[in-house]
Amino acid sequence: MGPLGAAIWLSRLGFTQSEFMANPFPIYQEWLAERPIWEVEPGQWLLFRYEDVRVALTSAAFTKGEAWTQTPPEGYRHLPDLTPSLLMSDPPVHTRLRGLVTQAFQPRHLKRLEPFIVEVARQFSDRVVADGEGELVSQFAFPLPAVVIAELLGVPRADHPQFRAWSKQIVRLLDPSQSPEARQNAMEARWQLLDYFHHLIAEKRRAPADDLLTELVQVEADGDRLAPGELLAMALLLLVAGHETTTNLIPMGTLALIPHPHPRPEDDWHDPVEELLRYTSPVQLDARLVAESISLGTVTIPGGSWVTLVLGAANRDPSIFPDPDTLNLSRHPNPHLAFGRGIHFCLGAALARMEALIAFPTLWQYEWRLAGEPLWNENIVLRGLTALPVRLG
Repeated sequence: MGPLGAAIWLSRLGFTQSEFMANPFPIYQEWLAERPIWEVEPGQWLLFRYEDVRVALTSAAFTKGEAWTQTPPEGYRHLPDLTPSLLMSDPPVHTRLRGLVTQAFQPRHLKRLEPFIVEVARQFSDRVVADGEGELVSQFAFPLPAVVIAELLGVPRADHPQFRAWSKQIVRLLDPSQSPEARQNAMEARWQLLDYFHHLIAEKRRAPADDLLTELVQVEADGDRLAPGELLAMALLLLVAGHETTTNLIPMGTLALIPHPHPRPEDDWHDPVEELLRYTSPVQLDARLVAESISLGTVTIPGGSWVTLVLGAANRDPSIFPDPDTLNLSRHPNPHLAFGRGIHFCLGAALARMEALIAFPTLWQYEWRLAGEPLWNENIVLRGLTALPVRLG
């Protein structure tokens, strides 16, 4: 069944239903206690326990599996073949790509963005405040990170609305339970965006600018550069890495904070943001191929098996996090796995944290209350809300 095959198995049990997505954690606690390592069918395993998930994220015995180059379909044959991204590659390919990208992904790019993020967050929140109520996902949580990653990459501001529309479609590809029609629409949006990036990259070669896409075009190490197909794959990965976690964290975190005492806007939000990442777990699942048989506790997983890592369960493991189902905004230390661990640690983690550290204090200059029922998505990989009606309290 392949990567995240166990996630498809879960969806067959109806676990993409809104009741489960709204609160999967009681079931996770049951599985943590009764079957922390679960072979759901031959060659497909689920890992729930923190330590097992951590090992799978960091051990060389677990890989991303065989990667392949993708040839563009009819209508996009002018694009270069798409090579495996950082997300889907193993060393030594991953080591080379990460080394090149790390050079381009300089802290100065994020620092340059900070005033822009502050201003955009204020604009979006002011619109909701002016009406006294609104819908937080469409009016704040989705557009904020979409606009920010577009600005970081160097997408012209006139193109931001189209960029956001493509983003909304493409993230559906990360959920194996999506319908064939939804996946087809998402794939078409993906190729449209790649075609856009192809032309934008050519423009950056002609007229370099102070943005991340220009840096990726120019980056070099020991005479090595990113090939055209690698540049496209990297731009697409950065879109997802810099967008989806924040989009889901902001409304889920707000929903968790509404009934809870919370910091003031001027307080230090670092520990609260880390706790909201742990508590909400925007990325619920990841997957690895077992390259060679490995023992986890008393269980041996054969080589060639696929394991689905349930990050949402690992982040509620009571052996690591005391009283794990309680939102503790002063929890420290907080070794959550919301951004993964090891060589595939989320490339967009620093950006997501910066956005959250701006977004939450901006929102919580005011008191918010629910103005209707939250609506949960049915994305079993990327847990989040599709709507969060709020009003000033």
